[in-house]
Amino acid sequence: MGWLLDPEESCIFIYREDPSVQVFEGAEVVLPVPEFAGEVRLTAGEIFDWLKA
Repeated sequence: MGWLLDPEESCIFIYREDPSVQVFEGAEVVLPVPEFAGEVRLTAGEIFDWLKA
């Protein structure tokens, strides 16, 4: 799983093992994480707030 952040559009593209790509927009959207990090809960808003710091 890989995340590609687009700060200009405030969206996150998530690439998985299969050829699908998901796009997440909105500050309150909870992002999927790999199975080993199942307890981690991150939102798109938190990620973009980190980039502003």
